Amino acid sequence: MSNGNVSEGNMLRKHMLGPAEFKIRRPIQSLNYFVMGRRLFEQPLKREALGMKRRNRLWKKSGAAALILVLAGSLLAGCGSDKANQAGSGADSGSGSANQPLKIKMTLNFDGKEVPQKDNEVERAMEQYTNTELDLTHISSNDFCTKLPVMIASGELPQVLASCGAPNQSYLITAAKNGAFWDITDLIKDYKNLASMPQLVYDNVSIEGRVYGIPRFRPVSRYTSVYRQDWLDHLGMQPPQTLDDLYQMLKAFTEQDPDKNGKNDTVGVTIMISNNNISFDLSSAFGAPNNWSETDGKFVKAEETPEYLEYLKFMKKLYDEGLMNKDFASIDVGQNEGNLENGKAGVINATTNNVLGFQTRVEKVNPAAKLDFVSALEGPQGRRVAADRGSNGILMFPKSSVKSEAELKQLLAFFDKLADKEMADLLEWGIAGKHYEIKDGKAVRLNQELYDNEVSFPYNKPLVTVPLTAIKTPGDLDPISEKVLQVEKENEQFAVKDPTMSLVSDTWAERGAELTQILIDAKVKFIMGKLDENGWKQQLEKFKQAGGDKVAEEYAAALAKSK
Repeated sequence: MSNGNVSEGNMLRKHMLGPAEFKIRRPIQSLNYFVMGRRLFEQPLKREALGMKRRNRLWKKSGAAALILVLAGSLLAGCGSDKANQAGSGADSGSGSANQPLKIKMTLNFDGKEVPQKDNEVERAMEQYTNTELDLTHISSNDFCTKLPVMIASGELPQVLASCGAPNQSYLITAAKNGAFWDITDLIKDYKNLASMPQLVYDNVSIEGRVYGIPRFRPVSRYTSVYRQDWLDHLGMQPPQTLDDLYQMLKAFTEQDPDKNGKNDTVGVTIMISNNNISFDLSSAFGAPNNWSETDGKFVKAEETPEYLEYLKFMKKLYDEGLMNKDFASIDVGQNEGNLENGKAGVINATTNNVLGFQTRVEKVNPAAKLDFVSALEGPQGRRVAADRGSNGILMFPKSSVKSEAELKQLLAFFDKLADKEMADLLEWGIAGKHYEIKDGKAVRLNQELYDNEVSFPYNKPLVTVPLTAIKTPGDLDPISEKVLQVEKENEQFAVKDPTMSLVSDTWAERGAELTQILIDAKVKFIMGKLDENGWKQQLEKFKQAGGDKVAEEYAAALAKSK
């Protein structure tokens, strides 16, 4: 399971992830994964341009080499000397005072349908409580990860900038290590809400032991498969508990007319390429490691293991038998989620925080539709599910726009206030009387879709850092939400951790995209039958020779150094 999900719904839905947390952004494809003529960038969903037209021109004109040169130059110019960074924030810095609101510009990834208008009720409430003036630019998560390195290279950055999932991309590691972003490691303890976040979450986003942004907390293990419970009921089947149960359900959803319309028009599962991986990633359930395995200081990539090959054989079986969509390598997140919402597919990969949103959207198309979800399926080694970092990326503070530590502390204080009870209720429930009401001391959601569109996607998902469950007013939860909390807790005992989360490999930082592309190309070809087992093994050898072995050695050295 990929661990760097920006769009929580990319592993799920464009509405996300609606996370999904997923994945989420399209990888560079070398197999014609996109139809000809599809533009690399869609128009960003945003309120103000913030120079994006200029950055778009830069992207179109610059190749990879030019981008590296620009990035190197911007780092030198943007980081400057320590003395320069300690200078006053200046007239345009946005520094607030006791009487004047703090002006904050942010650029965030966005998984919703439409960005709310400026000066809406939710934003006004945030500004009033925190004494700020917010200037938010939302960019579709489909485009965000591709645009982010160009934005960083340009040096024209806001005071707060979201990362693309986990901060493990080569350009981001290079930028952080060269001083492009503030190191907040030693300041976190001064903010009670930020300091309450589990240390593991901070450790998992650290770069060589230093933290360069506030993590956006997510449950450590939230990957799940959402399925049509009403279809299962029509077929007289029980909820899946094992990998074989899942296969039988997918087969029945494809072949036994689960929607009872008399047509052969359904498919078991809808899948896409998300975060440079197959979105329907069940490899952990088959016994494969989560990204890498570590034994006695030696690292092995998950794809190199026999268990991962068994997972790929399973996926090829689904493809050959028509139990999954044949266009999985070319569809985007909207099409993928649309397959579930429109009743074409019976299963989709998701994260727990997106299940209720899927239910709402599916019911809008078919009021009789019912969803459920399953996680940590039992496989050859028992129940297993991939663990995540415990966050959906970080919120970074560029030194080119945050000129002093004093201004940095004001920004940290803003995010700390977002975890106060007043803001927890706003971000988790919305506006009283509009998005929720109080009954018997508990919050009751009035309209899930309205809350998602006006609160969750534009504000909660991109801005919330600290877990708010214990801070907000308790809710009168529906059965799905109750199950989500139960599964998230239960999954902790089945979670398979990635041993490289807090380690840095210079080779991976420099060549990770190239190495990942070798693997994703091979996975797609294997599933489609264009590679046999020998061909798969040859691609693994190509991966190792291209730098995979070097990465493993560097992770081993980093682990030894950390002990």
